[in-house]
Amino acid sequence: MNTFLSAAQKTLQEQYVKFVDEVIAPVAAELDKVEGSSCQKEIMSKLGQNGYLGITVAKDLGGQGGTLLDAALFVEALGAQAAGLALAVSSHYSVVELISRFGSETQKSRYLPLLARGECFGAQAFSEEKAGSDLSLIETIAEVNGAEVKLTGVKTWVVSADLPVLLAVLGKNGEEKGVWLLDGADRSSVELSARKGTMGFRSARLFDVNLKAAKASADNQLKGADALALASCALDVSKTLLAACALGLCQEGLSLAAQRANTREQFGAPIAKNQGVQWKLADFSTDAAAARLLTYRAAWSRDGAPAEFRKFAAMAKSYAARTARLHSGEAVQIFGMLGASCDEPLERIYRDAKLTEIFEGTSELQKVILKEELGV
Repeated sequence: MNTFLSAAQKTLQEQYVKFVDEVIAPVAAELDKVEGSSCQKEIMSKLGQNGYLGITVAKDLGGQGGTLLDAALFVEALGAQAAGLALAVSSHYSVVELISRFGSETQKSRYLPLLARGECFGAQAFSEEKAGSDLSLIETIAEVNGAEVKLTGVKTWVVSADLPVLLAVLGKNGEEKGVWLLDGADRSSVELSARKGTMGFRSARLFDVNLKAAKASADNQLKGADALALASCALDVSKTLLAACALGLCQEGLSLAAQRANTREQFGAPIAKNQGVQWKLADFSTDAAAARLLTYRAAWSRDGAPAEFRKFAAMAKSYAARTARLHSGEAVQIFGMLGASCDEPLERIYRDAKLTEIFEGTSELQKVILKEELGV
């Protein structure tokens, strides 16, 4: 029995995998180039055109009206071939979540249709050089003057910032913190760093964003909760989706390792006959299955058991990321030196898997959250 997925969701999953295999897989190597790829913007636009950026947006606002689990299934499929794109989509959906839950009717009707169609892309602008895991240390100033707010500060590791983007900016007005929506209407006061190079997630476009009194409407502040609670809500969504990305990396890595074990011969027999290799694959398969169940449980709990969502999001992110990193390393071991070749997809999977332990909250931070959930 499939504990979590309905027949409709299984159909969606097959649709997502088919799209990724046909559209993303052929350009995966191009997307992973260190210097970046000219096709990244085109691919992000295709995601919007095919409705994959509006999965959780309400139907009356141009989306599919789906669940976070539906979105997780898409990110899982995407992560297998382009984990950086999966990161960008995860950040996008965290902004969709903020507006859907805490936005005014005006904000919802203005931005959610654009986000669903991919006419703009959502991105968190929370982190700063001195405020990573501890967002209470942010220094970005939000100067509110009547109907206008000016945002001044430098945000780090912002994904898709060179595209038409809607930023969810965490700032402070005196002692009071807030989250404001900043669209791309006035780019003259927004300065981007050079595109940041990373060991993995190269299909993402990551930048530092220097806000120089960037103007937004004071009405674009998200309300309904404390600003740090808003950021936590967004991160619970994006970390659940990044756990799904780790699942995609696990599935692809396990498939490649099993295939290699069956075809690589040493000492007169396939290395799959070696018990040491068999046990590596057995452990990989078991841990990947456990990570999948935990991640689907987290995504389901967003609607099915919202009081437990934060806990399961932290569990899923920590466990799925560790599984992807640990076992992709063992898959490289099975491949031998070929696994270290930049011409092989496993090398990319290994690099990407490590970054799932860092982005959207480190594994250590997830343990802090879990001890808090236990009341410790």
